[in-house]
Amino acid sequence: MSLRQFQVHQQSSGAVFDHPEDLYPRASHFGSREKEYRAARESAAVFDLSDREQIELTGVDRLKFLHNFCTNDIKGLQPDQGCEAFVTNVQSRILGQINAFHHGDSIWIDTAPGQSEEITQHLDRYIIMEDAHLLVRTQEYGSLYLTGPRATDILKQLDLDVDSLEVFQQLRVPNSDARLTVRRVDWFDQPGYLCCLQYVKITDFWNSLIEAGAVPAGHDAFDALRIESQYPIYGVDLSDENLAQEAGRNAQAISFKKGCYLGQEPIARIDSLGHVNKEIRSIGLEGSWVPPAGTKVVVAGEETPQEVGTITSAASSFGKYPVVAMAVLRKTANSPGTAVELVAEDQAAQGTVFTELD
Repeated sequence: MSLRQFQVHQQSSGAVFDHPEDLYPRASHFGSREKEYRAARESAAVFDLSDREQIELTGVDRLKFLHNFCTNDIKGLQPDQGCEAFVTNVQSRILGQINAFHHGDSIWIDTAPGQSEEITQHLDRYIIMEDAHLLVRTQEYGSLYLTGPRATDILKQLDLDVDSLEVFQQLRVPNSDARLTVRRVDWFDQPGYLCCLQYVKITDFWNSLIEAGAVPAGHDAFDALRIESQYPIYGVDLSDENLAQEAGRNAQAISFKKGCYLGQEPIARIDSLGHVNKEIRSIGLEGSWVPPAGTKVVVAGEETPQEVGTITSAASSFGKYPVVAMAVLRKTANSPGTAVELVAEDQAAQGTVFTELD
């Protein structure tokens, strides 16, 4: 199936595209943002995440090599296990946000849109005598993300035995003509499955999930859900200006027990201090204004407001708050419950800092 055929299929399904000129167009919604959001929270929704990138790492030294250049324990992975990690430089600044999965004779790296070139160039500089080989597979494989309380049941209807999968375990479907791999990643604090498969079969699988009961959903709902779950995206909320611990993903993405790796010393020093000076947080807003990236955040009620952060992403929601936003906030203003104000040239709104919704 060509990319054009995939676009036509999505358009015929009622998708509305926010950037139709992109190589992998992102449907912003399929007619009802509220329906899509509620399906994800109450039943199951499926999102097209084919703009995420895939890298395959092969060679005898693959585990040891990747272990030496990211923040989590790669050498400890067993076949069909995975983990979240950051690729960092020597100063522990983030160069990439990855999910690494052990495929037996290779490691597959799932990463944020547009990041494969930077990650592969960075890692390739350190391959000297090691038997390690990087291959970008993004043009061949796409990803669908199925999430919600009924996500497991929907996959079981398709004869996919995912009952036993724990978080960051995967099922490589035997004899799949789509080379389907189902990866359990609970990004929204509920069952979630990242389904990676060949593009030539992705429309068929999308339709199968919908026929089994999943609601097609766009990136507007996806952004609301991930912001509520404080799941940042590299290239949107994070960049190489951020230290690894500023991402607020220590428990999920950083091993403080593994040995030396590039960036380990600054990470260990920050851990001994007990905190970083700023960190990713989510903010709940009343009203309907969705603040653009770059909007200033100040502490509410101060006579002389001082900027404590800037908004990195925001979305309308249908949960506790009508609008949610994400920002990297200074330590003085990032405690849950802190009242803040978002200020743009012609708009302002009151907000409350949170790390997870009730």
